[in-house]
Amino acid sequence: MTNRDRGNIKWNALMLPEHVKLLREWQAEDKKIEKPQLSEWQLEEMNEQLQLAYEQNLPIILNFWRDDAYYTITSKLLRFDHIAKKLYFSTGEVIRIEEIINVEIDII
Repeated sequence: MTNRDRGNIKWNALMLPEHVKLLREWQAEDKKIEKPQLSEWQLEEMNEQLQLAYEQNLPIILNFWRDDAYYTITSKLLRFDHIAKKLYFSTGEVIRIEEIINVEIDII
């Protein structure tokens, strides 16, 4: 007869619901990714890439950080709202400036 280990399931009966909740929150917190800090040079380089892509209507690959995770989209920049500090893309995506991590012009 083989002995199957049930992992944490066997201990849940001995734990209070509050403890199980705290353990789940702790595990979720471990999976979080912190937003990287960008230098002035990186910010300037991204600004130049965005201006060039907007002026020449080029698609860009944009990496951004939101809700403790990284995301990537490939789209054309439609407009830039200076007051709200948001970028509007042809895919319908709206991204705040402070969420942007990296910008590359998509060379087809």
